[in-house]
Amino acid sequence: MCTYNGVRFLDEQLASLASQYRKPDELVVCDDCSTDATIATLERFADRAPFPVHIHKNTARLGSTKNFERAISLCQGDIISLCDQDDIWDEQKLGLSEECFLKNPHVQLVFTDAQVVDETATPLGYNLWSTLKFDPPIQRRMKSTGAFAILSEKQIVTGATMAFRTKFKNLVLPIPLDIPLIHDGWIALMISLVGDVDIIDQPMIKYRQHQTQQLGAPTNDPREVPTGIIERAKRRNSFAEEIKKLEAAHERILSHRDRFEPKHEAYLEHRLRHMQKRVEISQRKLPGIALAFGELLRGRYHRYSSGFYSFAKDLWQSEESSNGQ
Repeated sequence: MCTYNGVRFLDEQLASLASQYRKPDELVVCDDCSTDATIATLERFADRAPFPVHIHKNTARLGSTKNFERAISLCQGDIISLCDQDDIWDEQKLGLSEECFLKNPHVQLVFTDAQVVDETATPLGYNLWSTLKFDPPIQRRMKSTGAFAILSEKQIVTGATMAFRTKFKNLVLPIPLDIPLIHDGWIALMISLVGDVDIIDQPMIKYRQHQTQQLGAPTNDPREVPTGIIERAKRRNSFAEEIKKLEAAHERILSHRDRFEPKHEAYLEHRLRHMQKRVEISQRKLPGIALAFGELLRGRYHRYSSGFYSFAKDLWQSEESSNGQ
């Protein structure tokens, strides 16, 4: 668990940890220089908790990602479950997650759905997966061989719903700060590159939405989601962040080949080359049209992008570049 000025909701979260039917073997808390009563709340809980509670106080602010990095590095159990300070866990969360790992030794990461609630823990009428368009067909792909492909395209896994095997600490740490992923997205991406992912298709936490949280659930309001295909197509492609993410994953797995064998390295390399080729298409103007058709004929638009939509978008932008000469 990572904390920072979280006293408002912390008691409820701690109580939900204590109520787990499968109690945690330990609770590791890293506090990021709180100035409210967070530490006092943690210490009171530690005195009565039915499991060891280790409280670590940072001497300087680390920020969320590096604070989670520190907390993960200090965990000693076989399975690590990430925990936010402001949610409420279902009493079955740890037990059901553990069952997934015990049933299948090839499963290396498990995550669940979440019920989205307001700051008073009142349900808002929808779950997290519905806002992420994580529907049953994608869920089936996630549980079979498609986890890395899905997670390399979009972020599905929320840290507060995640558990993973501790043996991957050396693979995921340190967490890079210069990519378009925070700790949970990076961890899920890297573990899905080398192992299987399982899901629990029911909400195992109340995912609280409030004004002071760092990140929340995506909006469930369709009015806030861009739907115009033409308008989206007109937007210039920018693959710099995507390429940086894939390059970081590739570099990390190459440096850990002695311990982890990537199951999806070929997909990673082909997707990276495809993204680099799409940059080239947008920059080479008229010659880019031929490159785009080449990517289409090789099937790469359908394997590594959004099929004909991405192809048409690149053609549109290549022609615009040509007309702008």
